[in-house]
Amino acid sequence: MLIETLKKDKKHCFKLELSDGRVCFIDSDVCAQYALHPQDEICEEKLCEIIKRSEFIRAKERALWYLDRCDRTEKELFEKLREAGFGEESVLNVLGFLKEYGLVDDRRFALNFTQIKAENNVSKREIKSKLYQKGISREIIDEVLENTQTDEYAQITALIEKKYRSRICDKESTAKVFAALIRKGFSFSAVRDVLKQYNEELQYSEEF
Repeated sequence: MLIETLKKDKKHCFKLELSDGRVCFIDSDVCAQYALHPQDEICEEKLCEIIKRSEFIRAKERALWYLDRCDRTEKELFEKLREAGFGEESVLNVLGFLKEYGLVDDRRFALNFTQIKAENNVSKREIKSKLYQKGISREIIDEVLENTQTDEYAQITALIEKKYRSRICDKESTAKVFAALIRKGFSFSAVRDVLKQYNEELQYSEEF
């Protein structure tokens, strides 16, 4: 099999056209490493090796580009790379490389994410749900949340002052605020106790 043409396609990529009609896109460093030139003979085994090596490098560079913009979980990065068209084997190899060098770390991500969200008055229950959606294991989630100290009453109070204070004027409107805070993952008892401090009519009510 012959390499019929080898043309620069993008900044770090060459377009390789083969005598059997196939077209491959190979990383420029890989082209140099294997000293590829037009009209060179190339066997199928060597071609597969080159393609595999090239895809790993290209996937790694794309992953680093993603991580440069924001930290991501292993699951998020896997999905982004697969969506970009990289094969599963290459993506898994890249993730292994990144984890080895600490560039992808689900525990670190969970710790940072939890701290930021807690400081912004997000409930532990909602944080847990969000971390799970991002692919963090239950083991890591439970460990991180167990070691995260939060004051649920203070969080609820801060949210009320910021967003709901003007809505607490009667039982009906207070009930709507109550439901909104429960949906945010705060406990029934904490929401009830805090709301009773804002509405004297609720102090002796059995409805909250």
